[in-house]
Amino acid sequence: MLELFSSETTIVVGLDLSEEEDKLIRSVVSLAKRTGSSLVFVHAAQPFRSYAPLGEDLVLPYDAFEEESYHSHSEEAQQRLYALRDRLPAELVIDIEVLRDYPENALESVAEKVGASLIVAGMRSRNDDASIYEGMSTALSLMGSSKFPVMILPLGTEIDFSSHQHRVLVADNLKEEGLLALSAALAFCRSLNIKNLAHLHVRKTSYRDINSTVEKIKLAMIEGRVPVNPEFEREVYLKQIKDEVKNLLKLRFENSDPEFAKGIHWTPRVRFGHPARELHEATRDAGADILIFGKHHFLRPKGLVFGKIPYAAMIEENVASIVVPSLALNRDQSDAMEKIRPQLENLDEMHS
Repeated sequence: MLELFSSETTIVVGLDLSEEEDKLIRSVVSLAKRTGSSLVFVHAAQPFRSYAPLGEDLVLPYDAFEEESYHSHSEEAQQRLYALRDRLPAELVIDIEVLRDYPENALESVAEKVGASLIVAGMRSRNDDASIYEGMSTALSLMGSSKFPVMILPLGTEIDFSSHQHRVLVADNLKEEGLLALSAALAFCRSLNIKNLAHLHVRKTSYRDINSTVEKIKLAMIEGRVPVNPEFEREVYLKQIKDEVKNLLKLRFENSDPEFAKGIHWTPRVRFGHPARELHEATRDAGADILIFGKHHFLRPKGLVFGKIPYAAMIEENVASIVVPSLALNRDQSDAMEKIRPQLENLDEMHS
């Protein structure tokens, strides 16, 4: 997953052929040149349905009209994609695919066919809260459902991957999804020789809850149920939690890729509050231009969780977001989870 890129690696790129995509194209070209990867430009001619009236009902179809429209659209899209390819550096290996399908399905099917390492798509941001998720339906659907790592770039953002001066921020929930995100982040850093990695965990709790916990602990001290500590206050409790979490992050980091970990500037970060909001603030604070996180920010057993999506961080100027798919842990990753289980239980006990 996001392993070392090479001439055998393929990056699938979704394009709707709008003028807004110039920076997206320059970004993926720089990534392909830096890594030696080949590119597949994919354009989807989205199906539409024409309805004919029949009494009080609407019935399908005008299939012949839709077929004619698709062929016309397909030919124009292919011509524009070939013209685009001709303008790009000749050393790049670029294939063209035009499909009659919804964009997220087209990208996924092409990625499966070529065995892609990464899917890249652009995202339009909206400023009005009432329609905050409009314009990102393809990106949202793809990031929530794809079996491949997905990189999303706001259409106003250009990332120069030829530079070594990148900062990666990876969000780790201390569970399986977080470990997969961490492994992907390390592989991505190794692939591009990136030496700066911020490793974030957000404790989903409010400062009101923390104050309540502190008061309960103080009461337990008075009642003799826990040892008395005259210096115990909220800041002492927060430091204890942060130290425990940082130790866990360090263990996960060092166990994920011991050799590579020795040569990277790694910074653990612990925050308290709403994960999506804190992830945005941490991205800004770390000066990160690449944000990596798992699908736990998108999904729960019954579907999408809009409140957990770090949308503000994803549309941050000059930041590329990568969502890592949920896969089964390999043996080393399972062993790493088992090693930290006692510390996780101790952390949960401290918090409760």
